[in-house]
Amino acid sequence: MSVKTRLSLIISLLVSVMLVLNVFINEHFIRRELNSQNAMFSETVGRQTSVLVEDFLEGREKEREKAATILRHAIEGAASLVGGAENVASLRKVAKLTGAEKLELLKPVSGGYRVTASSDASRIGQMALKMSDLPAEWAGGPPASGERYLMKDTFSDGDKVPVSWGYYADSEHPYILALTIYSHGYSPDTLIEQVRTYQPEVLEIGIWSMSGQKGVDASALKYGSEQYTSDSRGIELMKLAEAGKAQSEQAVIGGKSVLRSWYPFEEAKNSNYVISVVVDRTQIENLSSMHRRNQIGSSLLILAATLIGTWVIIQLLLRPLKGILHKVNEVAFGRFDRDIEVKRSDEIGELASRINHMSGSLKSYTDKLKAAVNENALMKEELESIFNNTADSIVIIGLDGNLLRVNESFLHTFGYSPADISSLRITDVVHPVEHAYKHPELARMLQGEALPPGEEKWRHKDGDYLTVGVTMSAVRNSQGEVWSLVAVARDVTSRAKMEELLRQSEKLTTVGQLAAGVAHEIRNPLTTLRGFLQLQQQSGRLNLQHNDIMLAELDRINLIVSEFLILAKPQAAKFEIKDVRYTLGDVISLLDSEGHLKNAVFHTRFTTDSCLISCEENQLKQVFINVIKNAIEAMPQGGNVYFDIQREEPHSVLVRITDEGIGIPEDIIPKIGNPFFTGKETGTGLGIMVSQRIIQSHKGRMEIQSKLGQGTSILITLPMSPDRRSGGDGAAS
Repeated sequence: MSVKTRLSLIISLLVSVMLVLNVFINEHFIRRELNSQNAMFSETVGRQTSVLVEDFLEGREKEREKAATILRHAIEGAASLVGGAENVASLRKVAKLTGAEKLELLKPVSGGYRVTASSDASRIGQMALKMSDLPAEWAGGPPASGERYLMKDTFSDGDKVPVSWGYYADSEHPYILALTIYSHGYSPDTLIEQVRTYQPEVLEIGIWSMSGQKGVDASALKYGSEQYTSDSRGIELMKLAEAGKAQSEQAVIGGKSVLRSWYPFEEAKNSNYVISVVVDRTQIENLSSMHRRNQIGSSLLILAATLIGTWVIIQLLLRPLKGILHKVNEVAFGRFDRDIEVKRSDEIGELASRINHMSGSLKSYTDKLKAAVNENALMKEELESIFNNTADSIVIIGLDGNLLRVNESFLHTFGYSPADISSLRITDVVHPVEHAYKHPELARMLQGEALPPGEEKWRHKDGDYLTVGVTMSAVRNSQGEVWSLVAVARDVTSRAKMEELLRQSEKLTTVGQLAAGVAHEIRNPLTTLRGFLQLQQQSGRLNLQHNDIMLAELDRINLIVSEFLILAKPQAAKFEIKDVRYTLGDVISLLDSEGHLKNAVFHTRFTTDSCLISCEENQLKQVFINVIKNAIEAMPQGGNVYFDIQREEPHSVLVRITDEGIGIPEDIIPKIGNPFFTGKETGTGLGIMVSQRIIQSHKGRMEIQSKLGQGTSILITLPMSPDRRSGGDGAAS
């Protein structure tokens, strides 16, 4: 869909929404105004009706008073003129004198009363009353004594509405005197019909008498009709109106929409009435529908005009953008040569200038990017060549321990196929003992620490383990986050065997050097044993105290010989969890005699915290022996040797051996550890080198600090066992 179409549709949609809102708002206010006018019309009709009814009731009351006066005069005239005779002329005369419309004599017959004489000759012989029309005491005719009166109102007969009938009877006359008085006004029903004639929207008017009613129902209707108001809802609203508050509602009755209203009013004699008015809403609905149709029609015309006008305007506005769009398409396909011709100074002209500038910048950046891509491609080829052709094994390890990628050297060295790599983890390759203390190193590496190179045992596919020198580093992304590790491993199995031979050679040299001290250490207890045995031989009796001393000297000889044999005997490397305090303590005990021979005094200052490490104890003892012997030899006149062990944070142990010897020149210190380099006349230069290799195989560091004339300190840092980094069990000394 093009921009023109989208803009046209969006604008048309906005206009449509506004027009729809306008239709609904107008519809709402117009219907509210029409409903208000309809309600006011209904209220006006109700007020007019109530005024007419009040006028009618006042007139009827006057007629009743007139009827009562006429009835009294008729009674007097009947008594004086009529007597007991059924004389029509006399009745006419009395009616004329009293102003009555009709005067009749009634006698009881079966089922009621029949006219026997009347001022209207046509009435003679007709039934005037039914027994049900009169009270029970009138059923038997005139009373036995005294007299009775009865007034009865009816409203009918159109223009001549009988207002009152009067009846009189006494014990002196065998008949009932009936009087009729007509009013020449209009009845309420006639008035209601006149209102409906002049106001055709009024469907129904009802006048309900609420006085003396136990319940409101259709029988309460006095005048008018109740076709639209006698349902249960209408009766309910009528009751509410009786309480004094007008009620109204819109309803649909018989498929016709109407407004029903109830208005209360009170007649002069405290008779309560409710007027119901029902107004037809058809005209209002028609007016509302017509207005809605007009609104919708005009809105559609406006919408069509808006759509066409918007399309034309947008077409004119977007015409200059076609050239810009063509240029953008050219740039999208990498063609930057032709610029847009700028002829305008408005926003579109500024846009064209910016696109020309952007095109030039993109051309420059694209050229540089192509050069960089070519350079990166060459570099990638070089790195891939180095990665796959280097003699060292390169392994990329994910943070979850899975092997992500390896080079050809790894596959060749360890016998794996490319298909094996996807299921391999670093724990499947590294020796379990090595892996046991590898986790803390990985954690340190992830925190940004640099780890020194070390040696590990990695498993060949056939199950054998090869000794490899490993350098491991973290690989970070552009945000500096570590996403993998890279390990470079070199097979040093042959070199490790050679170094083991060197260690054994150095060990034998150390054993030879220790032989004199050991012989002296054994000779002293043997001399003690000989003395005690000669004493017992001369005395001829056994001294138990001397026996205990001789047994203790024999135990000391056994300990010295055992330590000497362990040191001299070749053993397979086996890493175990040991406390370095006790390992160093055993070596100090072994060399204590040699130290005394050369006036060297040993001082131990060990931490009380446990210092558990994973180590090959015999190799570690060999390191300590080399260092201590060098310390003793550095003090020809004797002196003090200090042994310090303390825990270093976060997870390492520091062993410091310090002498008070002659010291080492500063320019010599970097050369110490090189094969066959030594500062002693009879040395081989292999002792420190072998010791450094042993410490490196334990993932530790060995550092030499020395000053001429003050002495030398050897600092050995070893990693603690990962699961034994807390607790204490006393100091070793």
